[in-house]
Amino acid sequence: MFDLHPRKTEVETINAYQLLAQYEAGKRNFSRIKLAKSSLPDVNLTGIKLCQANLAGINLNCSVVTQANLSEAELAKATLWRTNFQQSNLAKINCRGALLIRANLAQAILVESLLMDAEMRLVSLMDADLRGADLSGANLGYADLSRANLSGANLARAVLTGANLIATDLTETNIAEAILSGTDLSRAIMPKQANYPVRTW
Repeated sequence: MFDLHPRKTEVETINAYQLLAQYEAGKRNFSRIKLAKSSLPDVNLTGIKLCQANLAGINLNCSVVTQANLSEAELAKATLWRTNFQQSNLAKINCRGALLIRANLAQAILVESLLMDAEMRLVSLMDADLRGADLSGANLGYADLSRANLSGANLARAVLTGANLIATDLTETNIAEAILSGTDLSRAIMPKQANYPVRTW
């Protein structure tokens, strides 16, 4: 016999001090926890697993969250200034309206992530996988997106002033009304349909 009504995994609510204590004790799996509106600036959380965690509004300024797994996590309105997410799995995260100025997302997986209206000036997305991501209305001024994969992504109304898109894959990318003033598109793979209205001022 099998259970026709399996129980859903319960969400555990913890605070920042509990998470740090458990992490320092060797725990790495914090999937589905609720840690919303907490403050964890300038901490090292390398290799942490926060899949489907509720981190909405969290402050992770200057923290190291490299080689971590935050897939499907909730990070709306989070403050992530200079946060290092290099080589982390951030697939399907919700970072709508988050502050990511100078964050390091190089080589990160951001497939189908939600980054609408995010503040991402000077962010590093070098070699990042952003296939199907929604960056509509995001501010990516002077960001480094060199060699990033943005195929199928939504960059409608995004600000890309002075951004580095050298060798970036923009196949099937929506760049309608995006601001491309001073953007370096050298060797970029542009959308096949080149009739999108873009702004260069």
